[in-house]
Amino acid sequence: MSDDDASPADADEPPATDDTGPVEPTASSESLLLTYAAPFLGVVLIAVGLPLSIVGGYVVVQDGVGLCGEPTITATPADEYDESLATIEETPADQLSAAERRALEEAIDSPLQEGKVAGELENRAAFLEGTVVEYEGERYYVQITSQNSCLEVRPLLFPIGAVAILVGIGGVLTPPIYRKLAGFEERMRR
Repeated sequence: MSDDDASPADADEPPATDDTGPVEPTASSESLLLTYAAPFLGVVLIAVGLPLSIVGGYVVVQDGVGLCGEPTITATPADEYDESLATIEETPADQLSAAERRALEEAIDSPLQEGKVAGELENRAAFLEGTVVEYEGERYYVQITSQNSCLEVRPLLFPIGAVAILVGIGGVLTPPIYRKLAGFEERMRR
């Protein structure tokens, strides 16, 4: 066949290319906002959302699990301090509340010399500074070692943090989703 015999339909066909894969948008055609700003904002939202959700979740469960609210006292035998307790104020054992007495007994029996005050702490000021208590013929230096105060923040931080994390994940995944959708749109045009 000669070149003149070629049909007009053959002349309109585009030349064959070696590119057989899907056409993805090139870096120059991608939006800088979707490529760089959205993932950066997503990472920032995740970084802010994690501590917010952790603190907010802790506030919700701390009291129910018993992680706060009960101060810890120590009761050390006074003879371990020699004469250094001479200037320390003494608190009579009969002035202790029932919760303080239970904590004192627990601290005396404990190998760590610690006990939790589960209830009213009437002698808080004396225990904060340290006081000498005579109990069943023995003298003990009693002091608060941990106040275990409850963390007080708004429990609303948990859902705010969770939403920030989810939006942040969406921001981080924006470029690959954008590329997939742009490639899909390009294939649909063909």
